[in-house]
Amino acid sequence: MIGAWLLEQISTDEDTTRQIGVALGRWLQPGDIIAVQGPLGAGKTRFIQGIAQGLGIIEPVQSPSFVLVQAYPLPGGGRFYHVDLYRLENPETVWAIGLWDLFDERAIIAIEWPERAAGLIPEPYLHVNLIPLSDTIRRVRIEAIGPFPLERLKALQALIDSERH
Repeated sequence: MIGAWLLEQISTDEDTTRQIGVALGRWLQPGDIIAVQGPLGAGKTRFIQGIAQGLGIIEPVQSPSFVLVQAYPLPGGGRFYHVDLYRLENPETVWAIGLWDLFDERAIIAIEWPERAAGLIPEPYLHVNLIPLSDTIRRVRIEAIGPFPLERLKALQALIDSERH
C-alpha cells in the first residue's frame, strides 16, 4: 500500500479526455470513489461519461446537476453513481442528499465538485483534477488519496499508457 501516487496526462481535446476516463472505468472496482474537480467547462462530465463507457454502461450519462445523484446499473451487477455537488453550498448539505449511504453500498461513485464535500469523502479515493491549459487542452492529474495497493495503481498507469492517443 502507498499513500502518494500521481499520474499526469495531457488531453488535447474532449475525445481524449473521454478516452482517459474510459481507461479509468475499465480499471475501477466496486467500492472505488473518484472525485473529479475542475472549473466550469473543464470536461468533468465528459470524463465521467468516459468512465461510464469503460464500465460498460450503454445508456447516455448526463450531468445530474438538478437531481444531484444519478444511478446506473453495471452490466455485471452493482451500480455506478454519478454525483454532482455543484449546487450545494456547504458540506452539511451533502449529508442531506444521502451521499454517505452510497459509500456504504460499495458502488463505484464519481463525484463532480468534490470540494463541496471537503473532508467527507472516505479514503482511499482517486482525485482527478482537470486543469485547462487552453480552450481545448487539459492537464489531467489523477492522484491516489489514501492507501491504494501499489499493484492496482501500476495497472492503471499501464492501462492509460497503452490507450494513449
